Amino acid sequence: MVETVDSITKIIDVNEEDDSLLSEKLTQISKKHNAVLMACIAPYVGLKVSPTKTVNAQMGLSEEFAVETAINQIQTRTDAQKLLFLVNSPGGLVQSSYKIARALRQAFKEIIVFVPHIAASGGTLLALTGNKIVMGMMSQLSPLDPQAQSGEGVVSANSVVDAHQFVTTLFDERAIEDAPYSYKALADKFDSVDIRDALASLSLMEGYICEILEGSGYNKTECKKISKKIVRGFKTHDEVITIEKAKKIGLKVVSHSEFPEEWNMFREWLAMYMLQSADKHIIRFVISEERDTKRTVRR
Repeated sequence: MVETVDSITKIIDVNEEDDSLLSEKLTQISKKHNAVLMACIAPYVGLKVSPTKTVNAQMGLSEEFAVETAINQIQTRTDAQKLLFLVNSPGGLVQSSYKIARALRQAFKEIIVFVPHIAASGGTLLALTGNKIVMGMMSQLSPLDPQAQSGEGVVSANSVVDAHQFVTTLFDERAIEDAPYSYKALADKFDSVDIRDALASLSLMEGYICEILEGSGYNKTECKKISKKIVRGFKTHDEVITIEKAKKIGLKVVSHSEFPEEWNMFREWLAMYMLQSADKHIIRFVISEERDTKRTVRR
């Protein structure tokens, strides 16, 4: 049984940080804040699985299992309710990002999220778990507009809805019979089911965001305003949300200068893994001995 558990632990990359020098530095941060430290890092180098195919880390089922395992291990060792959370992720499956964010919010009362570089798409949803989000000059969040199916393939749900509204306005002042052929051709391209699905996915995403934000200490008015802006208020899915833009939309963002020691330490933690080759996120956690109150047997 022990061998099976050890194998699973190795596969999903859940463990205390095993670099002794880095571990000592991180342990001091854990002790200073009376908190658990956790990292969720997607390396930038994909894993080559065939001569022609490389797989990059994306938020998905293995990450769900890894974070759940990490939370379970943490809760067997400490009653700490504060988490310092390093996020570096391009996102992935929305449902996985939502489930992970929800699990973290339920497991910890206070979360401070550090985004040294990128927390995009589903990674942004993870960042929203923070009662505070710490960002710097290269930090990036992104819009959370879901992707939807259309006749052209997979596109932004916002694009489907906006395009339909645009075509609809073409007929505001003219009957269909009197409209130019080009107008009719555009109108014929839209499928009512696609439009309905796009609207539903936008509403669902806003609901996910509101739930996570409420757990992070935002009031209902703030939740609705922020969720609408982050889902529907940007030009494209790839738009960079800087620290300034994040503050403008109402997120509780602070400058890295408020946490200089922690910021530098988390950047070092990220640097250790960012250029490794991997097809999944690397999950790590650190608990200081002072907070490691439940564990009786050490490896």
